[in-house]
Amino acid sequence: MGKDQGPVSGRYTLWDIDAYDHWTPLFSRQNTLMTTWGFAAARLFGYGDTSYKISRIYVEYENVASPGDAVAVPTFDVDDGRAYYDNLVAPQDYLRIPLSGLPDTQIASGFENVFTEDVDGNKLIFAGQTSGTAGENSVAFSDSVNSKVFGLALVAAPDDADKTKDVIVSRGYYPTADQKVKQASGQIGVTWELIFKPQA
Repeated sequence: MGKDQGPVSGRYTLWDIDAYDHWTPLFSRQNTLMTTWGFAAARLFGYGDTSYKISRIYVEYENVASPGDAVAVPTFDVDDGRAYYDNLVAPQDYLRIPLSGLPDTQIASGFENVFTEDVDGNKLIFAGQTSGTAGENSVAFSDSVNSKVFGLALVAAPDDADKTKDVIVSRGYYPTADQKVKQASGQIGVTWELIFKPQA
């Protein structure tokens, strides 16, 4: 998991967001592109179906007894779908957070001679932040129960009101040393980079 997967690769980063909306970067990891991303891409590129654009981020968490307690990182396969998230049970759950607007377009390192800054590029940066007091399976998300974020997923949500239609584009987890507990004031931010490049 987490290897550069050829023409599409990326990484995800957790951020600490304080009460004044200041974002401080914490931990970054290389993502794993899921097989199902191909369906979202086919709908978007082949049919012009913009409902399959990336529009959500899943934030997976566990409520731990003590803030220092580690969460065991699950194993997964690139062929896995979204059913995994429906089967999460207390003390684990996930938030289905919206993106904070449209992604930013930048130029990936090594492609500066191909693209023009502020005109075009081949790197998208998505962003979102935690909100709410409970996950999709009704498990509390709060500092009072030591909600610890340990996993993320980048998601296309063709029907925003029906999560069962969500398509997992990319997925990843943080090792125990890099997991982040929800603080009393502020939220946890997420940025996710996707780089599109020619086949090597």
